[in-house]
Amino acid sequence: MSNSKRRILLFTGNGKGKSTAAFGMLARALGHGMRARVVQFVKSDDAVGEQKFFSSREGVTWDQYGRGFLPRDPASPEMEMHRNAAAEGMKAALDALGSDDYDFVLLDEICFALQQGLVPLEPVLQALRSRDDGKIVVMTGRGAPEALIMVADTVTEMNMISHGYEQGIPAQLGVEN
Repeated sequence: MSNSKRRILLFTGNGKGKSTAAFGMLARALGHGMRARVVQFVKSDDAVGEQKFFSSREGVTWDQYGRGFLPRDPASPEMEMHRNAAAEGMKAALDALGSDDYDFVLLDEICFALQQGLVPLEPVLQALRSRDDGKIVVMTGRGAPEALIMVADTVTEMNMISHGYEQGIPAQLGVEN
């Protein structure tokens, strides 16, 4: 690991492409021989292209802590299952952020998990600020809290102009999956 400053990048907004951009950065990091850890919140589909591709690569540790779509009612008994999964994901994320074993850490959908109250914000902020080790940290998800935006050095907001779903086009391998 270099002696450079820790980089913190955030992809948020309602448009498509947040995780796609983050996985592009993961490919770039692996191309430079970096060791990477991916911690996914909320998502539960292990058949999507990025997981099939990256999780089998040397130098990548991949952990998925999602249980899929959240119930519309936050008081639903199902939410406990989502909160428990997210709490396990938070432990993995904090471990990855504090570890010297990784040069690149991707926290996919952490913003959405924060927005939905599945995980607390303060431990994430503390872990992001605690070291200046040259690690690249990339976070994704809709609804990034202002405090997370303020700690990041690079923030990109994806805005949806149109989406194939609106035109009745189903999810397609290589595009959404």
